[in-house]
Amino acid sequence: MPHLNETLDIPLYMQLYQYIRDTIRDGHLASGERLPSIRELSGFLSISRAPVEEAYRQLQAEGYIYSRPRSGVFVAELDDLQSRSALPAAGKASSSARSTPHVEEDPPLAPLMYDFEYEGVDLASFPFEKWRRLFAECLWPENRSLFMYGDLQGDIGLREQIAVYLRRMRGVICEPSQIVVGAGTYHSLTFLCQLLQEDHRVIATERAMNDGVRAVFDAHAIRLEPIPLDQDGLCVSEIDPAIAKAVYVTPAHQFPYGMIMPYNRRSQLLAWASQHDALVIENDYDGEFRYGGRPIPALQSLDTDDRVILMGTYSKALLPAFRLSYLVLPRRLLARFHSRKHGFDQLASPLFQRTLERMMESGEFERHMRRMRRIYNDKYQAMLTAIQEFCGDRVKVIGAGSGLHLVVEICGKEESRLLTEVEYVRLAANAGIGVYSTLKYELAPPLERNPALLLGFGALSKSAIRDGIKLLGEVWFNK
Repeated sequence: MPHLNETLDIPLYMQLYQYIRDTIRDGHLASGERLPSIRELSGFLSISRAPVEEAYRQLQAEGYIYSRPRSGVFVAELDDLQSRSALPAAGKASSSARSTPHVEEDPPLAPLMYDFEYEGVDLASFPFEKWRRLFAECLWPENRSLFMYGDLQGDIGLREQIAVYLRRMRGVICEPSQIVVGAGTYHSLTFLCQLLQEDHRVIATERAMNDGVRAVFDAHAIRLEPIPLDQDGLCVSEIDPAIAKAVYVTPAHQFPYGMIMPYNRRSQLLAWASQHDALVIENDYDGEFRYGGRPIPALQSLDTDDRVILMGTYSKALLPAFRLSYLVLPRRLLARFHSRKHGFDQLASPLFQRTLERMMESGEFERHMRRMRRIYNDKYQAMLTAIQEFCGDRVKVIGAGSGLHLVVEICGKEESRLLTEVEYVRLAANAGIGVYSTLKYELAPPLERNPALLLGFGALSKSAIRDGIKLLGEVWFNK
């Protein structure tokens, strides 16, 4: 996950060469490890093949990598690699919910023909047969340990695979010992609240957030301090360190509005955390799905001061029913995690953990993710095209370019013609269309704003997306 900057005087190939060289020297790429092909890496970074080819040529000339005919490019064996565990030294972190409006949405008055739910995934594209085969192998008698409760921290083999995958695809540098496998986002967050609640009774957070996440914080009597949002996400300058010494963010795809936090804002947030001895909780719930432009690494990958707690889930990448998630803890929290006595055992199925481990180890998981990015990108483009065709300038898309949902803001030419958010939801429901209000996610709603509706596209086909948006335009705007 190199940060390539075309404004620098340093050519792109040299930036890429230096990044890979330093990654090998630091021991983050092991000898014998396969590198992406020139075509794969240029496509992933959205650059031409020439800089990648030139960088690889230089690395091979200096003995860092070697090519094996019909097999690929691999890291050469070096004697002076630094320890993989060499990470920055850790400091220490220091520190009930503001009342929020509850928006009740009327139940649909007609069966939903088109449900734009944001949690939906494409079931038809999941490799059921391959998962079934890998799962069946876990049921062999020699794997009888998988029928027990499992390690509280998670299967070590899966944690090793997660660490490799996060480094390759999200730029995250961590050890398996820093990873805690959970049974879904809310389970992981419950673990985290148990670690933090003594020192952090108040957590700053984006003004709007997932209601399930908010419920977990509420259940642990952690008060949330809402921070304003702008087009780049959370406004770091508005965080008061006298009130909160921890902040919760969704930088890859702000929920629900979808803004992607740019590099400068991420650096500002990390600088704030370091200056005020604070922690950052990064929820990377669908950060792997980005459409257009270069991939943006996780916030944790930029952290040089051991302050970011990374949360992730496989509910979007795989299926929600598997209940698999993870935490990447800063080293400063590991001792506290191991010293705590939790009120429950490992809730993530050891059988599912081992199946995912085998799927990752075989390379099938990365192939599956590449397919899903293409599929969801096609659906995303179909959604944008349909909105433009059937809604026109009556709506504005907010937070486009990432994730499995987007938000449309109603922006009629005459303010008096706008309905309330709940009325737009009800109109759609009467026609058999499921769209969802964003007001229920607001901790501190702005006094004035246009209606903003959340539409997910993961579970719908491209034809259903087009037909649903067309009907929505007719219902809302008589088009």
